[in-house]
Amino acid sequence: MLLISSEIGLAQKTDKVTLRNGNMLTGEIKSMKFAKLLIDIDGPGKIEIKWEYIVKIESNKTLQITMRNGEVYVTTMDSLFSVAPYAMLDDVVEIVRIKDKFIKRLDGSVNLGFNYAKSSDNAQFTFNSTTTYRRPKKEATLKLNSVLTHNSADTIVSRKQDVFIDYYRKLRNSWYANALFGWQQNTQLGLSSRFLVNGSGGKILINSNQERLLTGAGLSFNLEDRGDSTGFVSNLEGLLMIQYKKFRYVFPKISIDAQYILYPGLTDWGRVRMDLQINMSYEFFKDFNVGLSFYDSYDNRPSAKAASTNDFGINFTIGYVFGK
Repeated sequence: MLLISSEIGLAQKTDKVTLRNGNMLTGEIKSMKFAKLLIDIDGPGKIEIKWEYIVKIESNKTLQITMRNGEVYVTTMDSLFSVAPYAMLDDVVEIVRIKDKFIKRLDGSVNLGFNYAKSSDNAQFTFNSTTTYRRPKKEATLKLNSVLTHNSADTIVSRKQDVFIDYYRKLRNSWYANALFGWQQNTQLGLSSRFLVNGSGGKILINSNQERLLTGAGLSFNLEDRGDSTGFVSNLEGLLMIQYKKFRYVFPKISIDAQYILYPGLTDWGRVRMDLQINMSYEFFKDFNVGLSFYDSYDNRPSAKAASTNDFGINFTIGYVFGK
């Protein structure tokens, strides 16, 4: 049984990667993102190879391959240039392995942070995690965010919390469709509870090995409880979004993620909400990183109990990436 299992393990690592200097590596392709191919080789284990050093890939495993022009193919590397005869290896910007087991299709990250300011006697704890389940041309993501702030002069803990389930589907010619279900709380803005459903679509404007830029628009329906006698109130809002990611894979390895969402009121005409999130991380050890997280939430018509119309913060975090 041990011999059979070892043979099966070896048989899985049959992908071949030929480098510019003529060397050929045999292993199991895991992924390719931001111009780095991740391959698992017997002995050294998982290693990353700069995409520019690769001249040929041979693999009969099913992959989701995204091209520079936005086209997405679910095929093998051996068959890619048959279905896309005019494409070249440089046109490939992302490779995702289509795995057959549920647990293997999960990847994500967990980050923890703590800040204390003696001058204001404020202590702040942050937690956020992202878990993504991938299918061909589809992604479902669970996002959890929590920022708890406490001041010794105040018995009330300020809370900013979000729970989102985000569904993303790639369409032709760099277009995409998105649906989001979530819950939010922000006591600084007087928001006790908000349930929301978003529907949007947009286009990926930049899709290269170093950066991504996409825009989108749609509608958002929510039920808000502002902690007053009115209870839950329904709202319909517009949705305008822009997302940007920049990645540098040479030392120091740094990534920047930014998302800006504007919600102009439709049923509550004249009301405008805004959410801005910027995350920066630096990988100091394999799968572990340190980073800074900045958030800014704005509501020009917050609850009467709100401390202000604006809530923002910056936090130092330590995180772990899994499933990549």
